[in-house]
Amino acid sequence: MKFFNIALGLTLLGTYVADCMAVPPGAESVPVCKKIGVRKEIRSLTATEWQAYSNAVAAAYNDKWIDWFGYYHSRVADVVHGSSQFLVFHRDFINSYEDILQGYNPDIMVPYWNMMVDFQNPANSSVLGSKYLGGNGVGANNCVTSGLAGAWSLFPKNRCLSRVYNNGTNINSWYSPEYVTSVMQRSNTYADFRFNIENSVHGAVHLGLNGDMGTMHSPTDPVFFLHHVNIDRLYAQWQAVKPATRTYMYDGVDSKSVPVTTNDSIIGTSTPVYTVMRLGYGKMCYTYDTIKAAKGDASALVKRQPRKCIKRPSPATQQIIMKLPPKVLAQFYPSFAKGPGHPLENEMATISPHQPMAADACAVDFKAPPPNENMRGKMPLPSGLPDDWIKMQGSSVAQVRALEKAAYDM
Repeated sequence: MKFFNIALGLTLLGTYVADCMAVPPGAESVPVCKKIGVRKEIRSLTATEWQAYSNAVAAAYNDKWIDWFGYYHSRVADVVHGSSQFLVFHRDFINSYEDILQGYNPDIMVPYWNMMVDFQNPANSSVLGSKYLGGNGVGANNCVTSGLAGAWSLFPKNRCLSRVYNNGTNINSWYSPEYVTSVMQRSNTYADFRFNIENSVHGAVHLGLNGDMGTMHSPTDPVFFLHHVNIDRLYAQWQAVKPATRTYMYDGVDSKSVPVTTNDSIIGTSTPVYTVMRLGYGKMCYTYDTIKAAKGDASALVKRQPRKCIKRPSPATQQIIMKLPPKVLAQFYPSFAKGPGHPLENEMATISPHQPMAADACAVDFKAPPPNENMRGKMPLPSGLPDDWIKMQGSSVAQVRALEKAAYDM
């Protein structure tokens, strides 16, 4: 794995952001990381990197760490979900998991699964194949029999890993890159972004795979961490669009409807929330392959671009900007209404080559086809979350239904 050199990352942008950022008391003493690891999309890992990750996960499983993470999550989940703790808790939780794996191999970084790539037909994703994480459960106990956890015996009660796809042998469609892009652009507060992501992309993936992923001990399924790393990636990108104001933005309420502050402790720990909010500092010594650090500070993240890239919107972005009426564009894509928008709040350019309408305009051999919606196929309506899941997650059924109605309208 490669690590960014902090000295080489020093830029005027990083200095400017640091000077303008509103840093809460205590956060100024959180030290900068000496090196920053890069979390990558699972399908971009080399064979050697995937084998190293698999070996570390297998070692953690043998030492009962997988059981522990499932047990711990089940004990705190009722106060984490449906509250402002959701994003910061899981950022810290994933980091703890990564720390355990790095105890077996210090070069390990937990990859993410960009589910938006596979939203139209999730069950057909190579990530759910035998090479990576295995697929649907089989037999009376719905046991996963292939992939990373195909032979695991898990907490509780020494049982197999279970998956029960929510559409028989298939999985109902997930939320599209267009929808996630819209959420990134429409969410102006931390509380809004948390609620919108938790009750759409987050919930759809858990319930699509179901089985253990549909329970509060869901970290026993290795998909959990790849899924939540992707959620954290979206959170990091949302912060990076306006780092001076969003890095330490933390509003909304906790599970008891009490307004939150950055001095609150992360559930189950004595760790202040502010210590996990700025990537590149403290224990958060990582960034993502879609973003890079300035001054070793992932709060000043900027989009990676090839040096000779033609700076123009992707065909998928062109389709939206050119075809949507101005009123609709302003409602669902306020950044696009003003121009191409910030690259970190546009997920549509990340799914090439799986969907040609979202082809990367920066690819060396890329020739942009005329925008043609038939190349992408129809955008399916997202599946709604069932009432019992919403209540288990501590959210309001009425508010989630309103969120889903807005997604249908889009």
